[in-house]
Amino acid sequence: MSTHTSLRVATRATGPHDLVVTVGGDLDYDTGDTFLTLLACALDTHAREHGPTLRHLHLDCADLGLVDSVGLSTLLMLRRRTHPAGIALHLDNRPEQLARLLDITGTGGYLTELHEPSAPGEDWEADGPGTATMT
Repeated sequence: MSTHTSLRVATRATGPHDLVVTVGGDLDYDTGDTFLTLLACALDTHAREHGPTLRHLHLDCADLGLVDSVGLSTLLMLRRRTHPAGIALHLDNRPEQLARLLDITGTGGYLTELHEPSAPGEDWEADGPGTATMT
């Protein structure tokens, strides 16, 4: 278990495809960089021990306190690392404050959605000369 100011992070692999990270305290301006560093270490350790088999990263947010704009940005940065690797990010046991932040910002679905990136132009349909509509 690692701590920094009011941040607590504990990791546990539940198998080669799943990693659970329990997050407690605040995810904010003071702790965002530390959180990303700890998660990067956890992901790298999992890859060394199990190979590139991780498919689900579960953040247990039950003990998460304050999440400010930097904390949200931190989660978005984490998603940018996991998504291209085919790792689904799960925000489990969301406290009301986090659920509200994700709802207000519209980022909840984006953070936890995993789908194959489409080929350039695959989601677009030509409407006529010089116009297109996303389908």
